[in-house]
Amino acid sequence: MSDSQTSEKSNFGRRTWDRAEYAQLGRLSKDSPNPHLDSLTQEELQSLKVRYTNHNTLVAGATQNANQKVLTSTLSSYKRGKQFGFYCELCDLTFKDTLQFVDHLNHKIHQIKFETVFGEPLIIDLRDNDDIPLQEFDEAYSSTIREFLKTYGRPSTKRKNASQTDHSVPVAKTQQKRKINDGNNLDTVMGFGGFGTTKRK
Repeated sequence: MSDSQTSEKSNFGRRTWDRAEYAQLGRLSKDSPNPHLDSLTQEELQSLKVRYTNHNTLVAGATQNANQKVLTSTLSSYKRGKQFGFYCELCDLTFKDTLQFVDHLNHKIHQIKFETVFGEPLIIDLRDNDDIPLQEFDEAYSSTIREFLKTYGRPSTKRKNASQTDHSVPVAKTQQKRKINDGNNLDTVMGFGGFGTTKRK
């Protein structure tokens, strides 16, 4: 009688560790490491790939209305799943501020997740700084400077540096001396007359 009771699974009280059940769960999790991405079509995956490949537009889009977002204080650095904050669709994580979100985008975990989902590296140009030809570096640098000057304009030459200002002209003092009315007895009795001066009457 006791043998028949032990052979049956009991859901009463504390469950025992079933090796076969956990092995099956492990196989299922290995088969689909990204369950939140399984329902996406190829077009949606391609748009997700384009979105996470261009880092600058991703951060600009995420921080577009960042000042209008009110986040809960209970959210620590990140939480799993989509919540109110900055959400990474690849890793299924939500971050409470932009600094943590950008840090996650630059982190190795995000790069590994990108490589496992799309089968190609996130960073394509892995050359060392010494391997870049000097002419290519000069062209990239000058185009960046030209784009910056086109966007923000050239500095005006009308401004003077702090060292070039003319110190010979005296600066007018804007302090006004307060007139004390000697005829008002109430001010002297109450002590209000001495607020504007340090001299005793």
